[in-house]
Parts: sequence; structure tokens; C-alpha cells
Amino acid sequence: MNSLVKGRSGSGGAEGPAGPVGVRRVLVAVVPSVLAAAVVLAVYLSVAGRLPDRPATHFGAGGKADGFSGRGALLGTALAVLLGMGALLGGLTYRLRSTPGPQRALAVIGAGTAVALGWITTAVLLANARAEEASSATVPGTQAALAFGSAALVAGACWPLCGRNPEVPAAASGPVAGAARLALGDAETAGWSRVAGSRVLPAVGALTAAAGLPVGWTAGWPSALPLLVSGALMALLAGARVTADRRGLTVTPSLAPWPRVTVPLERIAEAGRRTVDPWREFGGWGYRAVPGASGIVLRSGDAISLRLTTGSEFVVTVDDAATAAALLNTLADRARRTPDGG
Repeated sequence: MNSLVKGRSGSGGAEGPAGPVGVRRVLVAVVPSVLAAAVVLAVYLSVAGRLPDRPATHFGAGGKADGFSGRGALLGTALAVLLGMGALLGGLTYRLRSTPGPQRALAVIGAGTAVALGWITTAVLLANARAEEASSATVPGTQAALAFGSAALVAGACWPLCGRNPEVPAAASGPVAGAARLALGDAETAGWSRVAGSRVLPAVGALTAAAGLPVGWTAGWPSALPLLVSGALMALLAGARVTADRRGLTVTPSLAPWPRVTVPLERIAEAGRRTVDPWREFGGWGYRAVPGASGIVLRSGDAISLRLTTGSEFVVTVDDAATAAALLNTLADRARRTPDGG
């Protein structure tokens, strides 16, 4: 069995905001976390003499304290989370410069998350400083409402600060380079495989997991488990292995054998490659379905486009899509000539 040599590697999408706009977006993602850490440190130093040795760090029903830790652990954890989140968001925002829409959203959501986490931490410090003993400290639910309300206000203010996204021409629908064939002898067969990845989904997963931190801190880690688990899964499923061979087109997560999506050769009328814009055409990333089209869209750029025998389109974003499409056309022609696909 001959193995098809992999083709070129594409970059997948045009560059997004650069210069002042790009710098502004990175600063919007980073600065709120640094400022929140500075506020937390200042409040801690101002009330350190009134804090119990083991301040309350978790509050259950009615905002009553039911979990405690050392003063150093409280401060160290808060600063590590805030500064670490700022560094992570800054790096992700920079990496998303080729996808300006998600880049802007990530920066703004990161700013709001930093404000909410900083507010809640400050409320915990002040509650301990006011209480006669740690067990009597309370953080009412209104503090959470104020924290998330302030986060929303900051996010709203940061949205225009991030600048407008550049206009991107709408991508053409349907294959733009279809009907190409790969030369194979009658006794030859071939396979093609490549890993496709997303820059956006790991960022969304990291934000989802980060949102679970203040929830776990104030409401308990069991309450935060759905956010932490879903964020981790989103990050792990952000890559896919795409394979074209005599079985058709197969897509599986790059780190797991399931879930698997297969389009057999008999369902492929024609294969081609085209450029895909996830937001304009499919409304986001992941497994997407819109009228007349579906597919696995992990990023913008090069994609395999299959015109199915039903008349609908199936797309998978992956580099070197033209080579895979040409191979699928050749194998589909062969399968139509020989019912057993041999």
C-alpha cells in the first residue's frame, strides 16, 4: 500500500488587527488582572493586622463561612490566579491576531473576569477583617451580584477600547477548486492524514475553566466542577485528525478515538477546497450545521469541501485541503466503477 506524501502546510487565515489596535487588545486582556492583583495586595496589607490566623475562604448557604485557610495561602492563591490569568490571556490574545472577532471577545471577557475575581477576593478579605472571629465572617450574595455587575460594566467599557475589526470579504460558498484528481494506477491506493487545530477553542476552554475559579472559591469546588470539566474538555477537543483514504473522509479528535465522523466515498459527489470563515458562514467553531451545509470548523482558512450526493455540503478546515480533495475524487471515481470500492 503506497502512502501519499503530505503536501504543503498553509497558515490558515489572514492576519488580524496589528499595530496600535493589536497592542490595545493585549493590554485590555492583561492590565485588569494586574490592577486587580494590586488592589487585592493593597487591601490585604491594610487589613492584615485584623485578619485571623486562619481566615474564612469559603462561604456556603446564606454567605456563612464554612472553609478556612492560612493568610499566606489566601493571598498567594489570589495573586497567583490573577497574575497567571493575565499572562495566559495576554498570550492567547496575541495568538488570536489572525481571528480578530474572537480576539476582541477574549480580551473583553478576560478583563471582566479579572474584575469579578478581584472584587470577590476583596470582599472576602474585608469580611474577615470585620468579623470578631473567622467562623462569624459572612459574604452576602449581593457581593457576587456586585462583582459580576462591575465585570459587565468593565467589559462594556473595554469593547470600544479594543477597536473595530477589519472588514473581511465574505467567503464564496461551495468548492472553488473542485474536480481535481490525483493520479493513481489501477493497482495503487493511497491515504492522506493531517492534524487540524484551533487557536480559538483552547482560549474559550481556558476562559470557561477560569470562570470556575471564583465559583469554586466562593460556592465550593463541586459547584465549579461543570465549568472546570467543560473548559478542560473544550481545550482537549480543539484538535482533530483528518484522514482521506478508501473509507472516505474521517475526522476524529487528535487526542482520542471518539467521537468519529466519517463520510464514505459513496456519499461524495465531488470534493474540492475552499476558504471558510467560521463566523460568517457557520456562526462559530466546532461541529456546525446550517441550511445546506455542515462540517467540522476549527479555524478560518483552507478547508476540504465535499458536495454530497444529497446536494448538501460538508466541510472540514485543514491545511493541504487540495491534496485530500484530489485523492477523494480519485477514490470516489474508483468506488463508483467497482461496487466493492477495490
